[in-house]
Amino acid sequence: MLWWIGGMLLAAGLLFGKVFAANWSLDGRGKVRKTLGVTAVVAGCLLLMRAAGLLGMPAPHGDGGVRWLSDPVEAERLATEQKRPMLLDFSAEWCKACKELEAETFVEPKVAERLQGWVTVRIDLTEDRPEMRPLQEKYGVVGLPTVAFVNARGELQSVQTLTGFEKPDAFLERLDRVEAGAAGDTSLASRISAALASGSLWVYALMFLAGIAGSLSPCVYPLIPITISLFGARDAPSRLHGFVLSLVYVLGITFTYSLLGALAANSGKVFGNALQSVWVVGTVALIFVAMGLSMLGVFEIRIPAVLGTRLNQVGSGQGRRFLGAFTMGSVAGVIAAPCVGPPLVAALTVVGQRADVMLGIRLLSVYSLGMGLLFIVLGTFTQLLARMPKSGGWMEAVKGTLGIVMLVVGAVYLFDVLPLSA
Repeated sequence: MLWWIGGMLLAAGLLFGKVFAANWSLDGRGKVRKTLGVTAVVAGCLLLMRAAGLLGMPAPHGDGGVRWLSDPVEAERLATEQKRPMLLDFSAEWCKACKELEAETFVEPKVAERLQGWVTVRIDLTEDRPEMRPLQEKYGVVGLPTVAFVNARGELQSVQTLTGFEKPDAFLERLDRVEAGAAGDTSLASRISAALASGSLWVYALMFLAGIAGSLSPCVYPLIPITISLFGARDAPSRLHGFVLSLVYVLGITFTYSLLGALAANSGKVFGNALQSVWVVGTVALIFVAMGLSMLGVFEIRIPAVLGTRLNQVGSGQGRRFLGAFTMGSVAGVIAAPCVGPPLVAALTVVGQRADVMLGIRLLSVYSLGMGLLFIVLGTFTQLLARMPKSGGWMEAVKGTLGIVMLVVGAVYLFDVLPLSA
């Protein structure tokens, strides 16, 4: 039933809702149709995700026979006296991935049987309690779920710490490594396999595609020929020279966005405990919703005109030199804020929640490279500038699609906050 209703709402919203129409081209009735259409599309996507088991809290099916302690001090004492390995599961009622671990991994018979020989303790961080912060710092908890492991010799195996959901077979292998005191397979093939298993490589692919979509937005796309002319690639003596100038320009964008990613991650570390609060997770959801509404034209994010003019002067005042191209790129993201800002803010929000500096640098670098791909291609093969598709309604479709994606992500965060079962 959910499949059918979700599919019908999605189709109806796309076909009859004027979802991708520009607000300025709609009268009052048209805006109502767009509002209803967007609502139907978002609701349809959420219902389809719910039907596929991707939305809502999974319901744990018992504890699988695992004896969970609630007192970490008592657990540490038992583990030391009995010389047994210890597992600490940091979770919360609002944490969807925590519930997935409980419902799918810990109750799996092989995992439950294996854990009979361990001291297992579950630490509830549903509420932000100051007395828990020393324990969180001790075991490196900056997000949920976190599963920490201590071997039978009382040594914290920080390299094996699990952050996020993991399937039973992979979790059993992790237990093997902890019991053996091994650091695990760190080969490139193993890392790639682990990244594929966790879906992290898909995150980079999505960020790259989001960057490309940002370059097709009305605030960036129409200015590409002008920008390429300003930093000199259009009149470069050779394709190689044009390629290098364009690449330097894009590296300027990458520098700025990577810096933002690192700052967001450091902010996450500073406020790591607050990021476990249901109120903060709810705020993250509202940020995504706000950014989605901005992409759909409900309101616009603009930098002050005076600041935009000064940034533009800084970027264009260096002529064709490589330093000028780099400087232009470093301020391009700020100038393009009305359209590029929403997906960028959404990405920075996620990075801040994870509190991982390198993740922030990598994600925002990939995003900026996606945004700069058109600049590199057109700056190298300048004859393609004359063949660029003209600006038009298709760019509103790009913005509308990004807006809907952000609304869906915001709703998913809200569902993760609410105590719903699958």
